[in-house]
Amino acid sequence: MGDLNQFQCPCCGAKLTFDGEKQMMSCMYCDSTFSMEQIMAEEKAKEEMSGGSNMEWSSSASSVITGQDGKIEGYSCPACGAQMVADENTAATECPYCGNFSIIKTSFEGMYRPEVVLPFIITKEKAKEALNNFTKGKKLLPDAFVNRNRIDSLTGLYVPFWLYSCHADGTIYYEGVKSKTWEDENYKYTKKDHYRMIRSGGMDFDRIPVDASTKMDDAIMDSLEPFDLSKAVGYDAAYFSGYLADRYDVQEVDARPRANERVENSFRDRLREEVKEYEEIQATSEKINLSNAKAEYAMLPVWMMTTEYENQKYVFGINGQTGQMTGSLPIDKKKEATQFMLTGAIAAAVAFLIIRLVMGAFTLGYSIAAVVIALIVAFIRDSSLRAAMNTIHKKTTARAYMVQNSVKLGRREDNFLYSKTEKREKPKQQQTSN
Repeated sequence: MGDLNQFQCPCCGAKLTFDGEKQMMSCMYCDSTFSMEQIMAEEKAKEEMSGGSNMEWSSSASSVITGQDGKIEGYSCPACGAQMVADENTAATECPYCGNFSIIKTSFEGMYRPEVVLPFIITKEKAKEALNNFTKGKKLLPDAFVNRNRIDSLTGLYVPFWLYSCHADGTIYYEGVKSKTWEDENYKYTKKDHYRMIRSGGMDFDRIPVDASTKMDDAIMDSLEPFDLSKAVGYDAAYFSGYLADRYDVQEVDARPRANERVENSFRDRLREEVKEYEEIQATSEKINLSNAKAEYAMLPVWMMTTEYENQKYVFGINGQTGQMTGSLPIDKKKEATQFMLTGAIAAAVAFLIIRLVMGAFTLGYSIAAVVIALIVAFIRDSSLRAAMNTIHKKTTARAYMVQNSVKLGRREDNFLYSKTEKREKPKQQQTSN
């Protein structure tokens, strides 16, 4: 069983000793006491929590596509170095990544053959319509940006992705509190009962996409999700006719951390939903393991446009399957100030009108309150207008790719650890009134 002096107090971390009179383990530092059953359960939990997670993936090697001379036709961008595959039906005039006009037709070594392809469904006309709609109603958008917008330069591009599928299972340990309060004439008391909660379960994920191009902004690609990968088909060169196709330069092993992050966060979020009746909940340890984990190489369809305004590049992406639009727009500071003042003025007028109707007269306090309310309303609206200008957000979970009805919950334990009561002296005035 080991040296009892090495056991630590769950409350404060100090060493515990055995109190023969109480037949309990006792902490000389905080005076907490624990039964042997509690201590042994604590030691068992520590042993269980000491292991790490296992996040291993397997992937299949892809064959290389080449032409008769061992090379394939495509375009190269001298500005950013992008190399894109294309056939004779593709008329590319600018780079979809950096907007450079002088991309050069060339030939280079082959690209890896994707295992699956998600064909384009959204036409260029529909993509242009989505981009036009994205800029409509944006009150902070500079007029000059709209006038110079090169919407016809939208480019259809097959973007390389790694798709990750797996079964995730594991256990997460939490600590939480149940509290109750009471008071007497002089003090307010709060008793906190501390618990360790254990939750386990498993769930399946199907084809979580992680883009495999260093030239592509990860957050832009995340913002185009979800893709319906049940519609993916096997590789056929015909799907690429008339479009560019990027060559991947992110190895599968280097893309794994992003897939792991999304799987782990989704797993944590789902199990956290099973811990509801406590306060101050914290996850203290976890074990998450993958099985049946595999990675596939895929090409997914994206319409892209890059434009420049006041020496800053703005990139827009449209999901070539669903039409989902994402991008960021510049903000006209003068328009923003005008909208802020206009909103504030209208909110102040309404506030003063309500004060006049309800209170019947103005006072300095009411006037200050009306101004404060107006400023708050103006700040809220300004934040809303700004949020509408940028729809690019990096994803950290994969709930959209969690297989429906695959969640199986397992272990569920709630173990009491210790209690701690705090008392606070009431203010003298409150004591007197009592």
